[in-house]
Amino acid sequence: MQNLTVRLEMVLGQVRNAANGTVRVIDVGSDHGYLAVRCLEEGIAKSAVCTEIHEGPARKSAVALKEAGFGDCSEVRVTDGLNGVPLSDNDIVVIAGMGGLNIIDIIGRALKDNGTAVMEKVVFVLQPQKSNEIVRKYLCDNGFVFIDESVCYDRDIFYNCMRVVYKGINRELSDLEACYGPLLIEKNNAGDKDVALYFDHLDEIFEIRKRSNPVVRSALEERKNNERK
Repeated sequence: MQNLTVRLEMVLGQVRNAANGTVRVIDVGSDHGYLAVRCLEEGIAKSAVCTEIHEGPARKSAVALKEAGFGDCSEVRVTDGLNGVPLSDNDIVVIAGMGGLNIIDIIGRALKDNGTAVMEKVVFVLQPQKSNEIVRKYLCDNGFVFIDESVCYDRDIFYNCMRVVYKGINRELSDLEACYGPLLIEKNNAGDKDVALYFDHLDEIFEIRKRSNPVVRSALEERKNNERK
């Protein structure tokens, strides 16, 4: 069985929970292809597509899939995001380890290229490296709904992961929800210890960022006010 980092195990968990007769997992920016290999090993998907913008990482993914015995049910493409990869019913698209603005760009182009009817039947698993609040606001402003959020601590860094689907329903997020995550807030209120540690970490970061970011400042103030109640 392909070993994964704690971060990728978290991402895999969201993929596993989303799989419901999934035909295909598409790993955007697959790097080494390990996540796709693991999905095929577990039977989460019947096939996998890995995309990479650079030839080197694409070759690594192709080698990993072939050596694991999945060369016939996988495909590796050198492309930007999902360009040239039409989406289909029950696809799970993973975009992990990228900046939030890159993720927004990829999703925006996918929505334009595939149309809403197709997008409604696709699950997106997203793990931004930064700009989480911008990603969340974009998703809710453009018809996506949060299904789940999770966190992990891997090699001295906190990460979070979002699972979303397109419903064509816009929702306005508060600054608190955008910065901390609407479903993570619910988990924190329910006593989730891992989320509590993540929020403590965010509090420290936001204390610095609030000086130049009004959204972060508003979120931190609302969180402090809620704790006083």
